[in-house]
Amino acid sequence: MKSRASLWLGAIILLATVVRLSVGFVFFGFLTGDDVEILQAGFLRALGWPYQPWEIRNLLVSDLLAAPAIALAAALGVSSTRVLAWSASLPFVVLASLNVWLVHRLALDWLRDERPALLAAGLYAFHWLPLGYGSMVYPRTASTTCVLLATLALWKGRPSLWRPLLAGGLMAVAWAIRFSEAVFLLPLLALAWRQEDRMRGEGLRERVVRCGALAAGFAAVSLLTIGVEDWLTWGRPFASLAAFVHYSLVEGRTSSLAAQPWYLYLRRLPNWLPLTLLPFLWRARKVRGSLVLALYVLLPLLMLSLIQQKQLRYLQGSIPFLILLAAAGAWSLWEAGRRRWVAALAALSLLLELYGMGFLTRKSMAAVEAAQQLAALPSPPRAICLSQAWAYGGTLYLGRDTGIRELPFPLSEPALGDEVLAACPWIAFYEEDHRRDPRIAERLAQQGYARLGAWRWGRSRPVLVFRRPNS
Repeated sequence: MKSRASLWLGAIILLATVVRLSVGFVFFGFLTGDDVEILQAGFLRALGWPYQPWEIRNLLVSDLLAAPAIALAAALGVSSTRVLAWSASLPFVVLASLNVWLVHRLALDWLRDERPALLAAGLYAFHWLPLGYGSMVYPRTASTTCVLLATLALWKGRPSLWRPLLAGGLMAVAWAIRFSEAVFLLPLLALAWRQEDRMRGEGLRERVVRCGALAAGFAAVSLLTIGVEDWLTWGRPFASLAAFVHYSLVEGRTSSLAAQPWYLYLRRLPNWLPLTLLPFLWRARKVRGSLVLALYVLLPLLMLSLIQQKQLRYLQGSIPFLILLAAAGAWSLWEAGRRRWVAALAALSLLLELYGMGFLTRKSMAAVEAAQQLAALPSPPRAICLSQAWAYGGTLYLGRDTGIRELPFPLSEPALGDEVLAACPWIAFYEEDHRRDPRIAERLAQQGYARLGAWRWGRSRPVLVFRRPNS
């Protein structure tokens, strides 16, 4: 049974890894700009390409994952920017596959049976959030690895001081990668507190000491992951954390384009949680140990609902624990004799999870192809104005010496004033803006711009490029 389970787990991980590698190469565009930031910082560290990071960013994940992969690929003779960018995603693909193994390990330690552990591994491996984002350089793949490792350190084995110290240190890495991941420190503290259940006769003092050790590990490693890292990057310890707090909490600013209601995650529940898993989640309340794991889902969901910026990808750290609870509930129903029902719901859940992978088709492949072809012209642009410059990869594809000016998104004719156009010998923007506001084309024609072409790629947003003669 164990050898067969190992084969099944290996097959699940291998298939998910192949899918990530494939979609990462095929869908070579960008999704939001966060991925471009990670890449540009990686190219800066690895190859010295010019880039000015955003002051609220800690560059730990670029330094530890993206930059070494880019440097290694370049040392092996890779010169294509597209291949170098894909190479940067390889460490994230590895971590995403490791996360599948960690979910299986946690389920096995909890439920003591390979069947629900394999179910948890399969449901997690092919959930569109970890599967799709695990093919890119998005940082929450790495922070989720840290959260899972920290949980496993506390979950497994006899309570001791080194385990909470290790768990706290891993959480310090996770929140340096993305500051919002600090919310997982609370479920970890709850898990460290409840470990007394495994040692009869343990008292309040032992619990407090374990939680203190976890907090100490978190604080000590934070001195390295944020203090030293920011000192090396910005010249001041904890500079990015201070800038992040000021930007998000003091000024209350957000990069979101529209106001988002607090209940957004609940309204979009079917997008990140197959409703066919709800019977399993309801049943999980009867499984011993489910309450602590539920904190990994409920606390982040509450915190993320209170902040202004909301994106489904922010939920990545909670998805493993959501799946663990679903697998526990499914196993409880299976043992109760509801086997056909469990099998049908699990299969349908898997299909619903995979359906979400369509989001990859909306990446900016068209914009990247436009940038590549412009850079390959005999006289490439030395200065260009772009609406959503991140969609083109910033200077990664257009060239390191290209001057880029950011235009508003969505673009409208009033944004193209004389001062703006004087600095824009080349202009690129989305075709949908051109259709929505015909005055854009009229304004450009009046100023002598000629349309160079339109770039399209699948469902990716088509882009138009205009240039001024003799530029």
